[in-house]
Amino acid sequence: MIAISEKKECCGCSACEQICPKGCIIMKQDSEGFEYPFIDTKACINCGLCEKICPIKNKEKINNDLLECYVAYIKDEEIRLQSSSGGIFTLLAEKNIDNGGIVFGAAFDNKFLVHHIAIDNKKDLLKLRGSKYLQSRIEDTYYEAKQFLKDGRFVLYVGTACQIAGLKAYLQKAYERLYTVDVLCHGVPSPKVWTKYLRYQEKQLQSSIKSVFFRDKKAGWKEFSMQLLCTNDLVKYEKVFNKDYFMQLFLRNICLRPSCHDCKFKELDRMSDITIGDCWGIENYMPDMDDDNGTSVVLIHSKKGKSLFNSLNEQMTYRRAEIDKALPPTADSRKSVAMHPERERFFKKLEEGLGIDTLVKLTEIGSCTKIKRKVKRIINKII
Repeated sequence: MIAISEKKECCGCSACEQICPKGCIIMKQDSEGFEYPFIDTKACINCGLCEKICPIKNKEKINNDLLECYVAYIKDEEIRLQSSSGGIFTLLAEKNIDNGGIVFGAAFDNKFLVHHIAIDNKKDLLKLRGSKYLQSRIEDTYYEAKQFLKDGRFVLYVGTACQIAGLKAYLQKAYERLYTVDVLCHGVPSPKVWTKYLRYQEKQLQSSIKSVFFRDKKAGWKEFSMQLLCTNDLVKYEKVFNKDYFMQLFLRNICLRPSCHDCKFKELDRMSDITIGDCWGIENYMPDMDDDNGTSVVLIHSKKGKSLFNSLNEQMTYRRAEIDKALPPTADSRKSVAMHPERERFFKKLEEGLGIDTLVKLTEIGSCTKIKRKVKRIINKII
């Protein structure tokens, strides 16, 4: 049976849970709010499938058919403004639905936690559109995708790179009608921290929250805001991302899943057909492709990914790009992010019930630490 000796060895893809023929593996939250496989050893028949398909324990070197890079955005400005970056996901999803296919992606539930769901109607694309800075629970969607593929349906499955790796491992064979898209990922924060943040905001706003937008673009794509709309329509919350408590915790890397600090899925060669994400720095690289409404970077990894992308050319504005300029090697989506030095203390204080506003202060590195880092840099330069 699968054994997790260190938590960084599990990305939470849940492939092991879904492959188990006896259903004796359940994903359960730990004290930090992240899910790990829990095994009923009495029901386990030691078939070894869970360990065999783990994308971390059995990671293989990937050699993509090709690797091309583009910067792009949808021509439909309304959809573009509703999207986190350039709206390319919507074009990919609509194409698949037009072909009679199914689209799997991340959606909020009624508690604003994130789960993967399947849709086959364009009206439901709004549920999947937009960034959700949480790890989506896969539920049974690997199994569901396999059944649709067996029935001859086209399937577009969208997730983080580790989730796509989990899907491919679970399927154990290639399907011509399967298209996979991974979204560039900084890392996934704790759902427990997110829930505490929501309760804090509801207390401050004196109203229940009815909708969440992580990337509101009213002030522009580069200065996006967290927006919370309340059941009391007179009340709403809007704050630029670097002033919002949750986004501060997320971007300071203090509440991320342990595997995100040793990510095995951030190389350029990926299991997916297409990678999409924000093209930060486009104003310097290709200023004519930037109007501050959002521009996507698109990486093509396979021939069928390229065919799908090319079929959308009349609906988007796009240009071929150099990978290292559109997505620099220093980008957090191409390398594991460093663990915050106060991470252990942060989660201990979270468990003790410290308020979200006080927890944010733990992320502020003191002047002593800053001095030590500066001295270390100087010494390294001398050496």
